[in-house]
Amino acid sequence: MRYLTLLLFAFTCTALSAQTEGTPSYCEEGPSTYGEAGVPGGATAPSLPKFSTTPTTEYKVQVAILRYTDPSEYPFHPTLVARYRPCEQVWVVESRESFTDREEAVALQKTLEEAGYGDSYITDLVAYQ
Repeated sequence: MRYLTLLLFAFTCTALSAQTEGTPSYCEEGPSTYGEAGVPGGATAPSLPKFSTTPTTEYKVQVAILRYTDPSEYPFHPTLVARYRPCEQVWVVESRESFTDREEAVALQKTLEEAGYGDSYITDLVAYQ
């Protein structure tokens, strides 16, 4: 009976440690803003530097979000790439390029639908030029 209890304890510890593997430590930390961090010996952080960039909206086409699946097991269209999100522990399969014109993203979406990716959608992102 003692060996069974010891074996059950070892199995539980192994299972719990396996659940936390693979996620970086920053996934467990809550988000903080720049001003909250502060400067040692000072009250607040200095203001962020200003750059002469302009934000622009760009578009990507996403076709899949894979959980518990390795994308290397599947052949994908050459215009797609898989990107791993460690905090969510998922693979996002999306277009390699981002498009400044939404019509180009819609055209790629139609091409992918014809190739068999029926449930693709367009995501917005902010880029700086």
